[in-house]
Amino acid sequence: MDKIISLNDWVPHDAKLELAKAAKEARLKRGWKRDTLSEKTGIPLSTLKRYELTGDISLNQFLMLTLDDILKQKPTVKRRRGNL
Repeated sequence: MDKIISLNDWVPHDAKLELAKAAKEARLKRGWKRDTLSEKTGIPLSTLKRYELTGDISLNQFLMLTLDDILKQKPTVKRRRGNL
């Protein structure tokens, strides 16, 4: 997910739906179908569909969605000691 979402004023149901919407937008931005995301994360296709429609997903699967994206980002260039 590419943006930070403030959850301060939302009830849990609204927060779940907003997070699901952001996840769907991130998937579509990459041009992925749900089955592509399912293959990349190991989350069943039916679970992804339910998540995008209702916001219902287990914490473990939610973390798979968010952490998977973070861990697959290209590493930044590491600087060598003493060099910029």
